Amino acid sequence: MYIAVNKLKVQKTRGDELEQRFQHSGAVAREPGFLGFELWKWDGDGEHEEFLVVSRWESEEAHSQWTKSESFKQAHSGPPADFILGHPEFSGYQVKMSVAPEG
Repeated sequence: MYIAVNKLKVQKTRGDELEQRFQHSGAVAREPGFLGFELWKWDGDGEHEEFLVVSRWESEEAHSQWTKSESFKQAHSGPPADFILGHPEFSGYQVKMSVAPEG
């Protein structure tokens, strides 16, 4: 399994706008190899709000293919949101171990 993480910094009090944008990102759910998506918010008290966009994929190759797809291009088209500070920071991870509850 491959985990793709984008860290976004958002202007203070404007995190709801980011959440609304991601509510309309359903096209990725139809992509081959897509396993799930989560939007995490850091509850710190800094000068900005911080979010992690975490998506799970069957493989790094599946994620890479999505970044070349039409749905990716459409989802990332248009001008950037004015409430996002700087550029997203991307990190990709290979899952080496996963533990599920027993039962």
